[in-house]
Amino acid sequence: MAENKIHNFSDMELDAIGEILNISLGSSATSISELLEKPVTITTPIVKVMKTDEFSFTTYQPAIGVEINYVQGLSGKNIMILKESDIKIIVGLLLQTDYSKEEFVMDEMSIGAICEVMNQMMGAASTALANFLNRQVNISPPNSFAINNTQEFKAKYFEEEDIVAVYFNLMIGDLINSEFINVMPVNLAKDLISVFNLDSEPEVEAMPQASAPPQAAINQEEEINIEEIMHKAEMETEQMKEAPRAAAAMPNPNKTREPTKTMVQHNISQNVYSSFDNDTAIYAPAEGNNLNLIMSVPLQVTVEIGRTTKKIKDILDLSTGMVVELDKQAGSQVDVFVNGQVIAKGDVVVVDDLYGVRITEITNNEAIMKAL
Repeated sequence: MAENKIHNFSDMELDAIGEILNISLGSSATSISELLEKPVTITTPIVKVMKTDEFSFTTYQPAIGVEINYVQGLSGKNIMILKESDIKIIVGLLLQTDYSKEEFVMDEMSIGAICEVMNQMMGAASTALANFLNRQVNISPPNSFAINNTQEFKAKYFEEEDIVAVYFNLMIGDLINSEFINVMPVNLAKDLISVFNLDSEPEVEAMPQASAPPQAAINQEEEINIEEIMHKAEMETEQMKEAPRAAAAMPNPNKTREPTKTMVQHNISQNVYSSFDNDTAIYAPAEGNNLNLIMSVPLQVTVEIGRTTKKIKDILDLSTGMVVELDKQAGSQVDVFVNGQVIAKGDVVVVDDLYGVRITEITNNEAIMKAL
């Protein structure tokens, strides 16, 4: 829907502005929805061209402004104006905090949250604009601020006499059903619709009355061309959304091709293991170095100072400070276990404030091999 107050734009151009922003900001609703984990809908743009002095947003106050500067593809900046009550809910969803009963403060955390939401929103919108305009479009990081004085706000951000204000409906789950305004200078709005090559006041040569029907045909053809371009842009946007799913659904040609089967013959020799019957065979180099293959395998070594047997009742009665008697006397040798097998005996010593065992007896080699 378009409303023309000062005739800087034709009705066709106003409709084009509304449709372009509807496509771009409408596509950004998906990004915001993923960020807030709530369904988001941005619809029904209403385009108004007015004098800066006539622009009013008293029903939005207290309001929050977000400045977006275009650094590539488009020239200029636009300001988004949102109600503080809506921003409070959005920031609360992002930070998982309930601000409904608290006074909202534009502190560093709140500003960062607002900028993050707007960055996601305008980033997606810029991508949609780039596809629509067929050129790269980039923005600088958004800047959010509280609008405390309307006149100072308009004097700072709207130097031109005329502005274009686009009103959107915003719905976030069942929490928000509101509006926000996207305000831009006339030059930026003109740049948006430059792809159509439309003039606000097309020059028409003086022609006889009978020539009027051809002119009407030309205007009709221009309108059809605009509709075709709009439809094409919408189709391209939908194709971008469907592209990842289509790519995932496409069969992989590498999977459908049957691999070539080749029969390869290998000469396999039977492993020959050394006998461990002889004690010296353990320490001597084995034939074929078979034992060397396991030399780097780690083994669990445990030292046991003693054992005892207790009834369940005694175990349940254990408490701090109680002494449990073991089956070995003080000073007796301790057993050294490897993988649960006793391989040696020794005396407990202290080495650099750490307990150690001085080996005094090695059990037979058969026990060692069982441990391995």
